[in-house]
Amino acid sequence: MSNTYANHRIEKADLDFDGVNGTYFNGAAYLFYHKRSTTQGDRILYSRVILKNEKGKESLETYDANTVMHNKKNYNVNGHSEISNIASVVHQGALYVFWTEDGHLWHKKTADGQTWTTAGQIGFAFNRRTQFAAVSLGGRLYLIGGRHVDNKDTLVVVFLDHDGKTWRSENHLNWKNIRNVCACAYHDANGSLSIMIGIVTTNANLWTAVYRCSIDPNSEASGLREVSSQRHNEYDGLVDFLALETGTVQDSIQDPAIQLFINGWHRPHIWAGHKNNQKKEYNIRTGVWGPKMTRSHGHTKYPTWKYMGTLQYFAPFGDKGEMQQEIWLYMCYNDDSVVQQGSSQLVLCRYKSDKMKYVKTEDGTVSKEFRALIGVVEGAPPYVRNGSESGNYGSTFYYGRTETSQVAISTQFKFSAYVKAGGSLPVGVEATLKFATEHSYKATQASEVTTLFDKSIVPVPGENDVTYIYLAPHVFKTTYEMYDWKGERPFGIQSCLFHAKKASVDFDMHDILHTYVNNPNTHNYETFLHRSGDLAPYADIDRSLSLDVTWVPGETSVFFQKKTSAVEIESSKVSAEFTEGVKNIFDIGGNLSYEYEISHRSDVSEKVGVKLNFPFPRLDHPEDVRKYVLRMHLLVPGENQAKPCYWVPEGKEEQRPWCVAWSVEEVVKQGKKTT
Repeated sequence: MSNTYANHRIEKADLDFDGVNGTYFNGAAYLFYHKRSTTQGDRILYSRVILKNEKGKESLETYDANTVMHNKKNYNVNGHSEISNIASVVHQGALYVFWTEDGHLWHKKTADGQTWTTAGQIGFAFNRRTQFAAVSLGGRLYLIGGRHVDNKDTLVVVFLDHDGKTWRSENHLNWKNIRNVCACAYHDANGSLSIMIGIVTTNANLWTAVYRCSIDPNSEASGLREVSSQRHNEYDGLVDFLALETGTVQDSIQDPAIQLFINGWHRPHIWAGHKNNQKKEYNIRTGVWGPKMTRSHGHTKYPTWKYMGTLQYFAPFGDKGEMQQEIWLYMCYNDDSVVQQGSSQLVLCRYKSDKMKYVKTEDGTVSKEFRALIGVVEGAPPYVRNGSESGNYGSTFYYGRTETSQVAISTQFKFSAYVKAGGSLPVGVEATLKFATEHSYKATQASEVTTLFDKSIVPVPGENDVTYIYLAPHVFKTTYEMYDWKGERPFGIQSCLFHAKKASVDFDMHDILHTYVNNPNTHNYETFLHRSGDLAPYADIDRSLSLDVTWVPGETSVFFQKKTSAVEIESSKVSAEFTEGVKNIFDIGGNLSYEYEISHRSDVSEKVGVKLNFPFPRLDHPEDVRKYVLRMHLLVPGENQAKPCYWVPEGKEEQRPWCVAWSVEEVVKQGKKTT
């Protein structure tokens, strides 16, 4: 078997004890490894490797070489308190690194690849100095390894529960003599989420097992169920470490596949000379492992007796967002005649793998179910008639003014990519298909979409309406499909990527004002008396605004005059269900519901205001009003405070719409003052 080979070393990367672990994240391969010394401590370091392509010439470049991610300064090998194994994975947009220290699992994570959280302890552990795996599947984070339970080394699954905070552990006691474990996620032939687990026993035997993933939100179980297992007898007593990765490789089968790399044949205490690395391939369509193969690619055919691993790397090609997957096998190199003492021992071997090819682009404005509710206005301001029935008087609420600059709604859409596999419903891509994860990462870099509008609201006789203000994005859906390494055979797995280039503002009127606090009526200002003096506790004090408008005979127009901070909702969720037979841009084949995230910013300073134009009071009518103070609130829900906000419709809590609310604070009549 041939491959595209690159002998790339990380400068000064002397890897101690447990070898190396790597993951693709934000356009780079992150490689984590140990560096241990009595003066500097027991450290986890990383380097980033990026594949460059300039004018058709490829090169691998190293960035942030040997950056310290974690340092345990006081360690004791004999006391078993050293760092002894590492695993990494990307889960829900963040890069996680796990390791064993002081008999416990620990972890750190980063959202940008540079700033790391403090180390957090997990109340479980795997056997010291054994290889374990980290997998993101179905929105859940799994750690799989071996642990001594009931006098045997059994297979253990540690997983993060639905709340994203609670770690749980599950023992799979049908397994025994577990030493080293690797795993990868994939869709099986029916589109079901699955994990392939590779196991090296304490007797150096090789097993593989298929686990099906079906998560029950009402259960505390892991959701993993063993479907099948296989002992690879040809490797009995000959295996030390393993690596698994999903994808076809160049010059191999064109069906969906999983690659298994085997490090063994040169036991550390029974010297038998250097033996080439071995490899097997699993056909996902047929469910059959192929014959063993001997790797013979340059220096990487002779790994040291340390962990090795694989990762999926993604390289763009063409001008339509298409991507070429590569499988990178990384390991320590064992030839002292080539690698001099003190120089790097870390090498990479690259395989060309699957392709994600462009299919089509569709676009359309979202239907009503998928609009984002950004604001609610309690109708026109309550007004005074002073006995007049003329239509020349009344009140007006302005959102945006054509005389000056209009209000801008700036929205950055955070659409995820979704995949459709086989006959199954689409699933979130953090589960398995990393192609779509990378597509989604690039999509969130889209620039803001700004739309301008203005709206005035006046009283309508006989109606007591509330105005809903919606944002309706115009969405572009780009569909890609996965093919084999040649780009000839489709696998029936599609990735749908969403982004927006423009948006429109929509308005709905609802005759529901009488259901609000104190049962107000636009046509009866007395129902608004002292309705809400100060800001309610559920309002965000820093973002909410209040403005008093005083009317005395004549016309009064007041707008927010000084610059204030914009109303910013960093992340709200829009979700809806499809109506049968309705065509929608979000239709991705069988899905009955959809959800996306949206960020919006509404500039309200000098853009929101009131005009009060009431008839003059009549001299012989003491009940006529001669002074009127109206308070206008712009209420923004505080974090996690949407439920007590009376204006937020059921099911829209995640969207956190603001509200313009009215309260009459003072009324002075011809005959007396009402306070």
